[in-house]
Amino acid sequence: RDMAGTKSTITGDDFYGAYDAQETGKKFEAELGMTVTHYENMVYVGPEEGYVQESQAKKDGKKVAKLSGTEFRRRLRAGEEIPEWFAFKSVVDILRKAGDKAFI
Repeated sequence: RDMAGTKSTITGDDFYGAYDAQETGKKFEAELGMTVTHYENMVYVGPEEGYVQESQAKKDGKKVAKLSGTEFRRRLRAGEEIPEWFAFKSVVDILRKAGDKAFI
């Protein structure tokens, strides 16, 4: 949903909602000749349950672990710890080796 340019306004408000692309796709399914499948945002709630749908985590009052893409890249560049629930160590090692060109 963020591949069409800037994702937010100068005030930090998102231009698009989390499911706007899915809803637009559903609206034009016949014209596109495809079926859009709803996929809810998944969140990490701890090692016992792992990842669950965001709505279920909220319903159950679960504490959600979060790491933004910006914070992930900052930690990569700084050589700081990346939680294993967010990315496999082998992937982190490859991204660190590649440096900023991995994000071009």
